[in-house]
Amino acid sequence: MIYVGMDIHKKTTTFCALDQEGKVIHRGTVPSGETGWLEAIHRWPKDEIAVALETGSMTWWVVDVLREAGIEPIVVDARQFKMIADSKKKSDRHDAWALADGLRGGLAERIAVNVPREKARRARSLMQTRQQILKQRNMTVNAVKAMLRSVGVEMKKAQWPKDSHWEKVLENPAVPIWMKPFLITQRSIWGHLEQQRQDFDALVHEELSCWPEAQLLLEMPGFGPIVTLGILSGIDDIKRFRRSNQLASYAGLIPSSRDSGAVQRRGGITRQGRSLMRYFAVQAAWAAMRSKNLTIPLRKWSRRLIVKRGKKVAAVALARRLLVLAHKLLTTEEVYNPNYPVVA
Repeated sequence: MIYVGMDIHKKTTTFCALDQEGKVIHRGTVPSGETGWLEAIHRWPKDEIAVALETGSMTWWVVDVLREAGIEPIVVDARQFKMIADSKKKSDRHDAWALADGLRGGLAERIAVNVPREKARRARSLMQTRQQILKQRNMTVNAVKAMLRSVGVEMKKAQWPKDSHWEKVLENPAVPIWMKPFLITQRSIWGHLEQQRQDFDALVHEELSCWPEAQLLLEMPGFGPIVTLGILSGIDDIKRFRRSNQLASYAGLIPSSRDSGAVQRRGGITRQGRSLMRYFAVQAAWAAMRSKNLTIPLRKWSRRLIVKRGKKVAAVALARRLLVLAHKLLTTEEVYNPNYPVVA
């Protein structure tokens, strides 16, 4: 077996090939792209080669190219691959060698990440773009509020979309003439972004038709179309999570730990994993706290936690339990029942 490590960059890709004894049999640099990547591996039969590469912006493109060539690559999380991250001798050649050597020793397979299906990648891109639109829209709102606040004028969130209120703001004597063109421009930008947000919401509903299991989650409190698609695209395939706590860990919603001997320390959540999935889970928790469809045990538990630790901690804790419940529904294909007992 030949073990090949590929260090992918925007313009070039450095590769290193090792035999079973760990001896370097070939290494080099090729242009990044389909032609270059196939050139790096064409020397060996596809059934005699194993390839490892790091996560990055071009990773899934490389995976698609190698799969078409009949090779299933191993993709490793660069943050967990300590042979590269902690190395005092950092270079593209060394990184490619470390990937190949880690693959030969079995380390790369133990820290391999899941290669998402095409529909999961499409849904993730959709949700990420929608979040960027929301972020830009909120920046526009904050910019206008800051300008108005500087002249003593306040604008409430509910008043923002109303044309009649905007006319009153522009006619307000406290608003200087030089500021009015800036305000008009900012609201025009906001209007365009709001239209884009509505268009993307329609795309979310359309995309949900590709996920039959979405109906199971839509019955849960706090799980609307946006949250459901955000979490399903992060999960991709529920079968890769054998236990519910693995799903919570993947979303970064489990407590961090620092154990040594008899001493056990627990901290805040790890925040490691898919950040957007964690965001949607917490948003679902906030909505579920106000929902009458939340199970009675979970409602009582969350209220006790609010009194004891505060609303923010309770929302994060409830988000983890909702993910545990989502794992159960997706695994068993049960329909949500508001009379479920509390989920441990």
